[in-house]
Amino acid sequence: MKFRCERDSLVEVLTTAGRAVGTRSSSQVVLSGVRIESVGNDLSVTGTDLDLTVHVTSEAIGIDDGVCVAPAKLLADIVRSLEPGAVTIESEGEKIEIGAARSRFSLRTFPADDFPSLPEPPEPATFLPAAELASALRQVVRAASSDDARPLLTGVLIAPEGAGVRLVATDSYRLALRDIIGSDAFSGGSQILVPARALAELQRLSALGSGVKADEGVSDSGGGAGPTVGLSIGDHDVTFTAGHVKVSTRLLDGSYPDYRQLIPAEYPNRLHVGKDSLLDALRRVRLLVRDNTTPVRLSMRHGGVDLTVVSQEVGDASETVDADFEGEDLTIAFNPTYLIDGVEAVAGDEVVLETVDATKPATVRAAEETDFRYLLMPVRVS
Repeated sequence: MKFRCERDSLVEVLTTAGRAVGTRSSSQVVLSGVRIESVGNDLSVTGTDLDLTVHVTSEAIGIDDGVCVAPAKLLADIVRSLEPGAVTIESEGEKIEIGAARSRFSLRTFPADDFPSLPEPPEPATFLPAAELASALRQVVRAASSDDARPLLTGVLIAPEGAGVRLVATDSYRLALRDIIGSDAFSGGSQILVPARALAELQRLSALGSGVKADEGVSDSGGGAGPTVGLSIGDHDVTFTAGHVKVSTRLLDGSYPDYRQLIPAEYPNRLHVGKDSLLDALRRVRLLVRDNTTPVRLSMRHGGVDLTVVSQEVGDASETVDADFEGEDLTIAFNPTYLIDGVEAVAGDEVVLETVDATKPATVRAAEETDFRYLLMPVRVS
């Protein structure tokens, strides 16, 4: 195998595919590598840990067709360190040669036959608007659990809702919910539970901004003009196609908790506040928080909200933020990190915090839009 490619393009391809390379201990050493295949002027690079697979295609100047499996991180680091310009990659036997300008590297490769045989995902059967999906992932994935002891909560539920789809994630302390209107991604009552890790990697892709365009051989259908992300749903896995990148992952198996019963039917109290003002104040008073058990108290009243953090070991902090408040005066406490996460996820300049009382879930949302909601359980304080 031998090909030539611009350094920056090659770095992006290797880095993107390398994100799926297993960092967990594995008996298969070959999984620490990426599979590189050159056919004509088509270059494809694949990384996998068997649960998550990222496949990237790109153009290169093909010299000799072939396949090799090279150490993912080391190869990407080497190519990134080279001077700008053309990079030549050549593999023969058990070695891969990397050359650019006056730099030369030689690395040992893994047997290509040992790399898992991964089935080619089917063509996307349906589509999601790329910009909407990127925004939804930014808002929702943060609320998923990272505790493998509760595997269902490490996933994001994607299900039909009204005239579109809904993404839901929760770690049992907070819940994020986002609707994407006008997408025909699901028919009937079907729904899938996608590992949040896979969606986090999808969220990081620069290709997600461009999505799949009609001139790339995929219909620009799926709920309006603009780029879309292809969705291929199998019996046990799902593949997202964004531009020249395919992200495949195994689906989580099980029934997702009934999140609807957690949402209060109505909120008698409503705080309307500037997003940046509230975030800045929260970040300042959080400086005194030294563990996850110290809450921030919000005392809401007509004309504003008072933020207070009391730390027995460090001291205390307080700040007042101007705001519009409707309802009965109320003091409620939250985990400050979770509250900041929710406020950050809101699109727009204004935030609405809706509450029932000091013990029931509160909702953070945008002032004008209702497609995103962030539910947060209060912290009980004396």
